[in-house]
Amino acid sequence: MTLRVRLGDLREMRDHPLGTTEAGFRAGLTQQEAFTRGRGPFCGDAESVFSERELFVTAPDDEVLAVATIAGVREYDGELLVDGDLVVDHERVGTRLLIRTPAENVFSCADEESAWAGSVERARWIYVRALVEVATVKTASYDRRLAGADPAADPATTLATADETMQVVPRYVMIHRSGKLRLGGPYADVADWDGHVEPWSDYGYVDCLRLDDVLGTSGDLDIDALRPLTSRAAAAELLESLGWDKVVRRFVEAR
Repeated sequence: MTLRVRLGDLREMRDHPLGTTEAGFRAGLTQQEAFTRGRGPFCGDAESVFSERELFVTAPDDEVLAVATIAGVREYDGELLVDGDLVVDHERVGTRLLIRTPAENVFSCADEESAWAGSVERARWIYVRALVEVATVKTASYDRRLAGADPAADPATTLATADETMQVVPRYVMIHRSGKLRLGGPYADVADWDGHVEPWSDYGYVDCLRLDDVLGTSGDLDIDALRPLTSRAAAAELLESLGWDKVVRRFVEAR
């Protein structure tokens, strides 16, 4: 589930808790402006709002204008105000929710499965999330080894050790037909995914996104190539350059 709010008509504001002088939708809003307007205060079910982790701010036609991670929710004059961090250039910005709502300026929840069900946008988002997740795990292992290194050790040796640590599993992400992801596994260093798909297909896994395929390498991974892929925007750009029709083919066919 995700939290959503559909911006309503443009209107001037006075004494707004976030200091804004204008609320509602207008053409040309930046992502930051849309997020600020989508934070509230709006009505909504407090229990549901407090349980969500992401906020999707949409235009009146349900186009996603901004996405943010939710850091907290607070009450203001009988309504709810969301605190969080904008996810700049989230890959769903510009897509449209398939499950529409007539409600404006109200916090409501959208089921991720049904809101983008069967859409190419949803399939793309799953693969972007998969790439970001595996890249984040790999770079985090590299950074942890650097942070824990002996300050007196030879810098070249420290970098080589961190690089060696990063090369181990996971090197791929298995993708379930539901969108669930599974990192690594017993065949992480085997190039031929097709030769080992049977055990996992029994459990609903339909594809595998491999770092070697994405980066075009069969050798050691490069931290300078991986680190940008922890950004959703960069990951989406790279996958798009490979051709979405090829990247998401198995997942779409399995649906």
